[in-house]
Amino acid sequence: MNFTKQVLLSMLLGIIFGLVLNFFVLPNEFIEIILVENIFVTISTIFITLLKMIVLPLIFVSLVAGIISINDTSTLGRIGIKTMGLYVLTTIIAISLALVASTLINYNQENLILNNTTTNNLEIFESENYILSFFPENIFASLASGNVIHVLVFAIFFGIAISSIKNEIKIYIDLIEDINKIFNKLVLFIIKLTPIAVFCLLSKTFATQGIEVFIPLAKYFFLVIIVLLSHFFITYSLLLKFFGSLNIAIFYNKIKPILAFTFSTASSNASIPFTLERVVNKFGVNKSIASFSIPLGATINMDGTAIMQGCATFFLATFYGIDLQFQDYITIILTATLASIGTAGIPSAGILMLSIILVEIGIPLEGITLLLGVDRLLDMIRTSVNVSGDTCITCIVAKSENMIDIKKYDSKKI
Repeated sequence: MNFTKQVLLSMLLGIIFGLVLNFFVLPNEFIEIILVENIFVTISTIFITLLKMIVLPLIFVSLVAGIISINDTSTLGRIGIKTMGLYVLTTIIAISLALVASTLINYNQENLILNNTTTNNLEIFESENYILSFFPENIFASLASGNVIHVLVFAIFFGIAISSIKNEIKIYIDLIEDINKIFNKLVLFIIKLTPIAVFCLLSKTFATQGIEVFIPLAKYFFLVIIVLLSHFFITYSLLLKFFGSLNIAIFYNKIKPILAFTFSTASSNASIPFTLERVVNKFGVNKSIASFSIPLGATINMDGTAIMQGCATFFLATFYGIDLQFQDYITIILTATLASIGTAGIPSAGILMLSIILVEIGIPLEGITLLLGVDRLLDMIRTSVNVSGDTCITCIVAKSENMIDIKKYDSKKI
């Protein structure tokens, strides 16, 4: 049984087992203490602790590796600015769409507040100058306190500095890349525990709260899908039309094989060779552009992930009774945009990076496990959106530089 089926089966069994306990067993002091509060809570808490353990080193190394992966520093000129600028633009649009759409949903979760033992991390808003709060005075203190914003900013400057002298420190570059591979593998090991964590979390949730919790979770699930599809069809169509003057119908027709591949792998990194081949041979993009834009997009362009993070943050804020203010929305947009740069292009990494936003808003990280039951399917869909964005931006940048074969692009051969 593949991983996706394992997670879906665990979700189903967890819901059924929890409802059986809720309807036919509870209240029962022995079951509540031994099974629910000790076994279920302990296992799901261990999973969350492992996620907390890996998140800071992972985002630091992933971000630095992503910056130094650009082989020719001269490409950070005109083409680089265009590519990265459009990637950031689409990410901001994606997270904004998610937040706007979320405000239209009434989750009705007044009675579903979980026990919140995590204190809110709102120190960032106590600063007189909001912008200055993004920059660390002491990176070691920031690492010790778990300030992810500071780590992200330091990683950006650190990566740029390394990139400027990487020909002189090739051994160190190899070391960074190897460490990045190790952390990605460690994430995959942790993610393998997802089915067990999902079963325990959903069993506990439905056992203690009943069927009422399913309705808001279903609302969240379908909301994410609707926003993903809206961004995929509307945002990319507008970009193709106004920035690239490219045929929209042909783009969506030719991207079908890429969607099928990325949906099955749920990995932006794994899709790079296939996407690169399609973009060059079917979309007509010059290889020099595609070989820069596609790998870069797999590292920093995570539109689908940003949509999930926006919807999930709003959902969990409601779940924990946290009323988001205007500065919270700004923080979510900025943090999700920065976090997308450090999100590894591997399955389920987006849900891990969600913790960055939750920490800054003050939402308990334990809420992530509530989303894991439906996240695997969402991960497959949002990865397809991520790679579609990479392809769209690559075609637009190539067109602006007259480095795309229009005849090949307009060809109806898929």
